[in-house]
Amino acid sequence: MYSIIKSDCLTFYNDLKSQDLGFWAACAYLVFAYMKPQVTFPALDFLPWVQVSILIGLGYLFSKGQISFQISHVAMFIFFLLVLNSAYLAYYPDYAFKRMDIVYIQLVEMIFFTNCIRNIKQFKLILMFFFLVLFKMSFFGAKTWVTRGFGFTSWGISGPTGLFANSGEFSLLMAVYATIAIGYISGQKLTTKLYWLVPITAVMTVLGASSRGSQIAIVIGLLYMAFRMGKLKISNIVYGAILVFLVYSVFPAEQKERFSSMGEDDTSQSRMKYWGAGIEMMNDHKLTGVGYFGFAQYYQDYYKSNDLQSGYLAGRREVAHNSLVEVGSEIGYPGLILYLWFHLLGFFQVRRARKILSKMEPKVGSEDWLGKFQIGFETSLIVYFVGAFFMSVAYYPYIYLLLMISQSLLNSAKAEFAECKL
Repeated sequence: MYSIIKSDCLTFYNDLKSQDLGFWAACAYLVFAYMKPQVTFPALDFLPWVQVSILIGLGYLFSKGQISFQISHVAMFIFFLLVLNSAYLAYYPDYAFKRMDIVYIQLVEMIFFTNCIRNIKQFKLILMFFFLVLFKMSFFGAKTWVTRGFGFTSWGISGPTGLFANSGEFSLLMAVYATIAIGYISGQKLTTKLYWLVPITAVMTVLGASSRGSQIAIVIGLLYMAFRMGKLKISNIVYGAILVFLVYSVFPAEQKERFSSMGEDDTSQSRMKYWGAGIEMMNDHKLTGVGYFGFAQYYQDYYKSNDLQSGYLAGRREVAHNSLVEVGSEIGYPGLILYLWFHLLGFFQVRRARKILSKMEPKVGSEDWLGKFQIGFETSLIVYFVGAFFMSVAYYPYIYLLLMISQSLLNSAKAEFAECKL
């Protein structure tokens, strides 16, 4: 097995080595944005490495005349304009403009990344590189859960410093990552089954975290994937039931209690209040919302009820705990519609890419990996949507990362098709 993995790694390295500077800039971006070696090793933290990677990549692309603007860029730019308009008309403009960089950085990252990946080989390589980068996180999460004796902690499993430090956000990233990886790996002719550790450790991390939203999302996602791949046969259902029983048997009692009390516990009741208030904000400020990043303060000033003045919620300014409510209440219905369009856009782009490649020679168009990857990608969109229904993560990288992947695949498919016709 060691020799097989060594041979695969050598092949992977040689394929990477033959790529251009733009592709390597995209790899560097993934390393510094997600693996964060500059945090693990403070001595490296003497430059803003994420921004440096993007600037190097954009500089190379401009020098080669390889920058093009695509539908995802247009959609993201319109979203930025809606955020900017909401900030100018916000109840709390200071809160809005303090975080304005989040959206335009996502826009720049999308333009940079999708232009760096220009053919199917590069797409598959960057996808595998992304899996390797996140495997460090998933292995850490799985190891933490195992060494904890599959036990429960109120804080779940913390991710790396930054956007995914919180257990909920970290476990949602792992849920999205697991489903994409399952879709891609299931379509490959693997030299060893050891590569299944990638999605398995990600799923273990979700199970070990305390986030009910992510756990519900991964279960729904896996069921959808099994249905789409035609795996819901009697024998597989039996095996699945046994697996669920085994997982449930090691599931912490405290987490089981959290699910049994779902909808009635203090956390659920408080979130229902936030959602109701957010929907009211949406309806009262239909076009621009109360202002970008304004939900927490607006709720504090206008909706803080007496029954939340004591206990663990006292003095806290809570977010919407629902990404749809978050976007609608802060940016208005136009922003909410566009945010929902991001999901559909990713869905249609992957389907279109597969349709384009199906017109080509069998060696490219009929590869089984693309069909399975499509299912995995669709599942990841569902997983994100379900998980985000219980979290305020609309401005986190999830949906924008998924759009970057779908747009890169579509660009690669178009480029392969154009080259094939020459």
